[in-house]
Amino acid sequence: MKPRPAEPYWPKVITDWCVTQALGKAGWPQRLGGHGELQAAFVSEVSWYLRFRALHLRELEAENLVLTTIESVYAEAGGSSYFAAKQNMEAAQSEFLSALGRSTRNSIGVLQIVGESKRLHERMHLRAQNLDACRRPLATIARNAAHQAAMAYWRQVSSCRLPEGFFAHAPEAGAITAMRGRFDIWWALFLHSLRGVLRETNPSYARLLQALPPLRADAARPGQKFVLTALVQQWRAANAARFGLLKDIHFPVVEQRAFVKHRQVQDWFGHHAPGYNHEAATAALYAALGRTPPAQQQAYWNN
Repeated sequence: MKPRPAEPYWPKVITDWCVTQALGKAGWPQRLGGHGELQAAFVSEVSWYLRFRALHLRELEAENLVLTTIESVYAEAGGSSYFAAKQNMEAAQSEFLSALGRSTRNSIGVLQIVGESKRLHERMHLRAQNLDACRRPLATIARNAAHQAAMAYWRQVSSCRLPEGFFAHAPEAGAITAMRGRFDIWWALFLHSLRGVLRETNPSYARLLQALPPLRADAARPGQKFVLTALVQQWRAANAARFGLLKDIHFPVVEQRAFVKHRQVQDWFGHHAPGYNHEAATAALYAALGRTPPAQQQAYWNN
């Protein structure tokens, strides 16, 4: 049996694979020549943007949707008593934090929660308990509503993972915008190819793949009562709303196919840009486009 390679960073592997597949179908603009390092730099740039918008940003949107849905259920069903309990809690928290800012520190720099700070902390804790008491009877209803909202959100995402305007927020000075402006026909073909690849690929599986090594180690821990399959199921249920992994997943097949993608990405870079140096290739791509590469410390993505 062949030894398994070291665990890669799966979000990058999956998005790199998607972009290389799309580029293989769309080709490369002839006016830029056949330089493989330019293509590799373009793959890396689009892959980075894809991770930002298709993973990080959507996950934040899903989390925010869950939180706002839960809060709206509490506010609507709890009525004036919930509103008063929440207001009291927020006021107590604000007063405690203000008092904490005026507190002194001991010789090793630890804040001393005594006197007024201690009294306000106890009051905040009491009001937090009162707020929890208002929420407790509504918790099941709120969780169900949040689950339904998350399902609707990820169902919409899965119907079109690359909607119109997906690259609208790429920086004006960046390579993506330059490629889109200078090679508009090719860009349309590339987008069509990338949309087709993403139609068959769920980038969120990368989150499960990242979680598998610690889950596998946990399953092998002495005294562990659950097998790996049960631990994966627990993890998926706990993170379903955030990552959109709302259905049962046959993870051995997902993992096996992911390592195939990993090998394909490595082969692609090995063929097109052997000895790939990201900074040098990026500089060459921007020079070919008549642009200046962004500074490393620059806040690059406009979200």
